[in-house]
Amino acid sequence: MSVTIRDATVMQEGAGARVKRHLPLPAFMNFDPFVMFDHFELSPGTGFPEHPHRGFEAITYLFNGEIEHRDNLGNVSRVGAGGVQRFTAGAGIVHSEMPSVEETTSGIQLWVNLPKRLKTRQPSYQEAPTDSIPEAAIPGGRERRIAGEGGEVSLLTEALYRHVTLEAGADYELDLPEGWRAIVYLKTGTAEVNGNGLTSAQAAFVEDESRIHVRPTSASELMIAAAHPHGEPIRQRGPYVD
Repeated sequence: MSVTIRDATVMQEGAGARVKRHLPLPAFMNFDPFVMFDHFELSPGTGFPEHPHRGFEAITYLFNGEIEHRDNLGNVSRVGAGGVQRFTAGAGIVHSEMPSVEETTSGIQLWVNLPKRLKTRQPSYQEAPTDSIPEAAIPGGRERRIAGEGGEVSLLTEALYRHVTLEAGADYELDLPEGWRAIVYLKTGTAEVNGNGLTSAQAAFVEDESRIHVRPTSASELMIAAAHPHGEPIRQRGPYVD
């Protein structure tokens, strides 16, 4: 059983975007099948201008503001706080993500690797506005199911992705299928994940555990991504994951 707590590395990406990065980093490139995890913050005029991708799927989930996606498939769409944009790069896509309001826009961008057999799949795009994301009260908080069981966003990898808000002293448990691994990111607050202390902007990387147990010691907001690893070599080079 293993839970590793990791700090984020603050850096610049795109055109002036500030990110708190957990993946990829020189000492920790990926966590199969997850190949990028960025908590980004965009001020007006910054963002991610047109650039190419291939070999993975990306989910952009917004906490506040609004972002516009454009791609070479002809898609143009905007989502606001609580909304999601997902693209499957597959054989290749060219896109941009830029803030479309005069206020700070922030969220999480998560990249999920595609298995080798799906690397050449045709690219696709999905928009999920905030009111399409299932949300429910849970003991001591609320849970939004972005992808996986009961979620709105479709992925080609068997995975789940949740946004969880908890009050201090709540108990949140999530059972994991055999062989799955998970990233538990603490956006705000303080909490224990399987007995390990976590503070704001830290992430717990969970392996060989059958359950995730979160006990917040103050009001907390978390993102949880979990999936079964593909178990294949990952060749990650900037915007490409081959």
